[in-house]
Amino acid sequence: MKKLTIIAILVFCGFANAQITCPTDIKTSGQSTPPSPIFTVPNGQNGCNESWPTSITVNGSLTYNYVSCSGGNLKYEIETGQTPPADYEMTIDFGGGVVCSYNSTGGANTLSLKNEELKLDFKIAPNPTSGVLNVELDHLNEINSLDVYSVSGRKVYTVKENNEINISHLSSGVYILRADTKKGVLNTKIIKK
Repeated sequence: MKKLTIIAILVFCGFANAQITCPTDIKTSGQSTPPSPIFTVPNGQNGCNESWPTSITVNGSLTYNYVSCSGGNLKYEIETGQTPPADYEMTIDFGGGVVCSYNSTGGANTLSLKNEELKLDFKIAPNPTSGVLNVELDHLNEINSLDVYSVSGRKVYTVKENNEINISHLSSGVYILRADTKKGVLNTKIIKK
């Protein structure tokens, strides 16, 4: 009985700590459309058994609702009355810090890792800003590059080996800042005033 209780606790803890990861791509070639994307679910713990969110945000403003997940195919549909993107180039917020970006053919761009998985100290200030963002890391880490992406997943600006980035030339709105550091990649939403 004691062994069964311990196993049950371990299984529960494993499920409690399971985290959604980005689907590997959006199925194209007639299998889905931008209004009804079908994602390829990663194998393993995050398959169709994962608790996918009931709604997701696409390109910062569009709401897509969960339809189904079976056989590794995760399907969402855009809410009625909204205009979908022209192609599969989209950035999707699955919530909980999981932001996924896809190119126009449905292939995944590497934008998202949950920062807490890397156990890195990471601070950006000020956010929102109309000009310069400062990125602070722990003293044992260094910035390789800072990349700014639009909500549609397009890279709009890059700086190398610098802890600050001037975004004064960008239009007002929400962006994703990707910090490639010596210890790993960090991502966060930033707001340009």
